[in-house]
This record gives sequence, C-alpha cells and structure tokens, in this order.
Amino acid sequence: MIIRFSVLMLSNVERYLDEGQDNKDPSQQPENVVLMGWCVPASCTPYDLQNYLDQYLEEVDFPLKKKNVTFTSHVEENSCQKENEQKHFDHVDISFCLVAAIIVTLVTLSTAYEAFRDHTQDKLKDRSPVTKLAMAFSLKRNLNKLSNCEETNPPLQTLYGMRVFCIMMIIMDHRFGTGLSSAVLNFNFVEEQYRSALGSLFFHGDLFVDSFFILSGLLVTYCLLVQFDKRFTNPALIIFLRYVRLTPVYAFVIFYYATLFNYTGIGPMWKTIITQEVQDCRVNWWTNLLYISNYVNTEKMCMVHSWYLPCDFHYFIIAIILCIVISREKRIGLVFLGVMTFLSVLVPFVISMIYMRPAVLHFYPNFLRAPKFHPDFQLTYSKSHTRASPYFIGMIAGYLFYRMRGSEKHLKKAYSDLILTLSLVLLASTLLTGTVFYDPYYKYNAVESAFYAAFHRTLWAVGSIGLLYVASYGHAKLIYNFLSWKPWIPLSRLVYGAYLVHMQFQMRAVAKKGSG
Repeated sequence: MIIRFSVLMLSNVERYLDEGQDNKDPSQQPENVVLMGWCVPASCTPYDLQNYLDQYLEEVDFPLKKKNVTFTSHVEENSCQKENEQKHFDHVDISFCLVAAIIVTLVTLSTAYEAFRDHTQDKLKDRSPVTKLAMAFSLKRNLNKLSNCEETNPPLQTLYGMRVFCIMMIIMDHRFGTGLSSAVLNFNFVEEQYRSALGSLFFHGDLFVDSFFILSGLLVTYCLLVQFDKRFTNPALIIFLRYVRLTPVYAFVIFYYATLFNYTGIGPMWKTIITQEVQDCRVNWWTNLLYISNYVNTEKMCMVHSWYLPCDFHYFIIAIILCIVISREKRIGLVFLGVMTFLSVLVPFVISMIYMRPAVLHFYPNFLRAPKFHPDFQLTYSKSHTRASPYFIGMIAGYLFYRMRGSEKHLKKAYSDLILTLSLVLLASTLLTGTVFYDPYYKYNAVESAFYAAFHRTLWAVGSIGLLYVASYGHAKLIYNFLSWKPWIPLSRLVYGAYLVHMQFQMRAVAKKGSG
C-alpha cells in the first residue's frame, strides 16, 4: 500500500537568508519553509514519518550545517491519504447519482423521441406544450441552438467574441493562481512576474471579470427596454425567469462539488483542498442558491469563484427598476442611473479610505492559498456594493445601443480613430498600472489607493465600451469582424458552463500534485 502526505519542513535558517531575501516583499516565498508531497508505504504512521524525517535531516550533510542550521519536519494527520482508503457513499452522494441518472435518461429519451419524429416527418404537426416539453432535453435540438445568432441588431454580435476572450483570460488567470497556491520550484521567476507587464495579465486579470459585468449590464438594459417598448412585464416574473435560467445548472454543479468531487482523485493535498471544499458546499449550498453567498458565511463559501453570481443577480434586480423608470420617465430614469453610477464609484473610494485598504487585491501566495479568509476578498473584492461601477457603465452603453438600434448612422473616421485610440490607452493603462501597487517599495498612500480602487474598474469599463462602440458604429471593422466571427457564437453560449466547472479541474490538479 502507498500513503500520500504533505510535509512542512521548518528550520532556524532565517538569519542566513536575510541577505538574499527582502522581508519587505510579500510576493517572496519564505525560503525557510518547504512544502512537499511524498508517497511512502501505508504501514508508516504520521508519527513514524515525522521521526524518520527528523532523524534523516539530522544526519544528512548540507552546506549550512556547519553554521548550526537545523531542519525539522511536521506531518499533519489530515494530510495523509491511503491509496486504497475506504470511501463510502452516503445518502447525499447516492442522491446526486440518482439525479444525474435521471438527467441522462431524459436526454436520451428526448433525443430518441425527436429522432423518431424526424424519421416519421411528423415534426411540424404537433406544437403542443407536451411535445415541446418532451423534446426540451433533446441533444440534437440543443446543439443546433448553440449556433443561433442575434440578427435583430448586428452591432450586438461583437459581444460573442468578447465573452469568449474574457472567459479564456479568466480561466488562464485562475490556472496561474491555483498553480502558485501549491508547490513552487522557481521562486525567483514567480516573484519577478508580479512586477512585469506580462504578469499584469495574471495578477490584474480580475478586470476581465469586470468585462462580464459590463456585458451583462449592456444586454440586460438593451433587452429590457426593447421588451418594455412592446409591453410591460411584471418585474417579479422577470426575476423569476432569470432565477430559473441560471440556477438549475448552478445547483447541479454545487451538488457535484458536495458529493462525487471528493472521489475523483487522491494526493498529498487532497484532504486539505478538496475535502474542505466539499464540506463547505455541503454546509453552505443554500447561500449560493439564494444568491447571498458573497455576504453570508463568505469564509465558507462553496465554489470561491462563484462570488460573481450573487453580484450579477443583485445588479439585475436594480437594473429592472431603473429600466422601468427609464421606459416611463426617460429623464428621471437616466438621472437615477447617473446617481447609481456615481455611488458605485464613491463606495469603494470611501471603504478604501476608512479601512486603509490597498488599491488592488494582491494575488500573493497568502491569498491564493486561502482566498476565502483574506480580508480584502471579504471586504471589497466579492461584495456587490464595491464592484458595481462596470455594470452601471454597461447599462449606460445598453441605453446607447438601444437608442442606436436600426440606425444607419456611423461615426466620422476621425472621431472613430480618436475614440479607438483613447479606448486602447485606457484599457492598456488600467491593466498595466496595477503593477505599481505590487512594487514592494511602493509607499502606501490612502488617498492614492482609494482613487485607484474607485476609478480603475470604471476606466476599464469606459475603455471596453469605447472599443465596442467604434467596432459597431465606427470604422474599426477589423475589430468588428474578429469579435463577430461565427465560430465565437457556439462557444459564447458555453461560457456560463465553462465558468461554473473550470475551477474543479484546476483544484483537482493542485490537490493531486506530488502524488507520484
């Protein structure tokens, strides 16, 4: 049998490393601590392992031994996992298997039913609700819907490419972050990236999450105003339909996290990372389904990356109210939207000033290894009232696209080029200037940090909207053709699913690392 475990090795080597390590730099890995994962015979107990390692470290020769530097090991009981360790399904695990089996059965039967109707050429004769329901789970029908394109307003087709690009950047950023949360061999390379232009794509990549707030605000405002032009719809019904559209697949992924996820691998960090995540999902799943997980029990949030969904849902409710007012009293509604935009910028400024918080959330190892407990994650990063400015900027853009729909007007080339240049400058500068606050010798200034915390997301949103606007109504046709490229359409419809499931693969890879 083989047992996999993680071991933390400590020493009194600090005083000999001071010359090579800058204690003012929080991006640096502590060089007197080594985290390792090994495979050993299962007959060894954690106590045996620790004694053996201490004995080996005492006898082995290394350069600093002559200076009375010693190493000690510490083996956590819950970090040990046997390869043949018994895991028994409980009633919750069995329930998930039953639900998954039911869904697979429905998909199979629905697909077979549609194939039978196509074969008998009976697909146009019966459009009853029962028939539509019977084919709702058809694999063929749903795959065909992936390529459906929004044709009523061609400028909106740019959103397909933007959604795909942003989710790709977010997944890449998360992969880089989860990799740093585990064993790191090349410390110097990682530390250099915190201050590099390339590293800003990873360590200030949270701006791509703001891009989704922008897109959501734009689409919600545009669609609601178009809908209210036709007929008024009960706001409670709109919220209910939104909940029904988002929640089933979200609930299914949470259900998986709380059950079978724990059985999908084995490794030195498995119990520390995966088992704890499973436990959090079992206890706090209800906060996710009520879309309050970014305010209630945030330190035990199920699926840490899911903080985005409650924010978006809260903004959606506010957007409905604002769109109703705009559709009835345009001037008053736009004033309210302006006020909400102003408040969304003011709130992070005030919070950063009062609590003396940094301008950005630093994605240092101490955050990446325990993000749910980080004070900036709980205070500013995941809260709806501190992340709202991109959404309201997106709402303003949605109103502009609503007013421009069906219009043949285009910007003059000079104006188009000017807006494009300014937009690119805003996007690049907002992304790159984040590296300033990763400089270990940066002297903290509360006002400067508060201004950056308040405005950098807003400027990113303005730059993004400017880019979309000139692509749709200006002369940036190359950008329009790229963002509206047909292959982006089916991929963009899979973005929500990719957002929900991508972290489980990354966490699993980290938890298994070093398992041999």
